[in-house]
Amino acid sequence: MSRGNLRADNLHKSYNGTAVVRDVSLHVEGGSALGIRGANGSGKSTLVRMLAGVLRPDAGTVSLQTSGTFVPRETIAHHIGFVAPYLQLYDEFTPAELLAMHARLAGRRLPMQRSAECFDAVGLRIRPRTLVRELSSGQRQRVALALAISLDPVALILDEPGVTLDADGRAAIERVVAMQCNNGGFVILASNDERELQLCHTYVTLDPSLAV
Repeated sequence: MSRGNLRADNLHKSYNGTAVVRDVSLHVEGGSALGIRGANGSGKSTLVRMLAGVLRPDAGTVSLQTSGTFVPRETIAHHIGFVAPYLQLYDEFTPAELLAMHARLAGRRLPMQRSAECFDAVGLRIRPRTLVRELSSGQRQRVALALAISLDPVALILDEPGVTLDADGRAAIERVVAMQCNNGGFVILASNDERELQLCHTYVTLDPSLAV
C-alpha cells in the first residue's frame, strides 16, 4: 500500500442557512489514525462525508495525496474506504458477491483469497451462500468493514463504526485500524465512544456552539 496524507482547510457546510460545520481544518498522515469527537449535532457525520468525497463543502478544500501525487477531487472517493451506519448494502447479494461487484465498479478484479482475508480480518463467519438480507445488524456492519478495506485504500474513514457491534466486533475494528496504519495508510474515525477513540493518535474536537 502506498503511503498518503489528507489535508482539509477551512471546511464549511450549511443546511437551510444554519452552519453545521464551520472553518474546520485538519491533517492526517499515513501510518496514523485521527479521531473526530464531538457531541451529537456537532457535525461529525457531515465532516467525514466531506472528507470522504461524497459531500461537497460550501467552502474550503480537501486534498488527498498518495505516493506523493495529488488525487483529483472528482476521484478522491475511489481511494477511500468509507464505513457509516447510514450507508446501505445491497440485500440481494452475498457478502462475497458484494466485494466482487465493488471491485468491478473500480475496474479491478478481487481474488477469492483477498475476499477471504477481508472476512477473516473482520471476524465474519457465515455460510457462503448467505445473503446480506439474512444477516444481523452486527454482521452487516462487518460486511461494510470488509468492503471498505477490500481494495487496500490509502484512507479508511469510519463514522461510528461500532454502533451495532458486540465485543468481538469492536475487536475487529481494532484489528482493521491497526492493519490500515501498519500498511502505511491512515484512518479517520468519528465517534463519541472513548473505546474507539483510544485507537487514534491525534484528535479534532467539534464544538456545536461554533457552527451557527
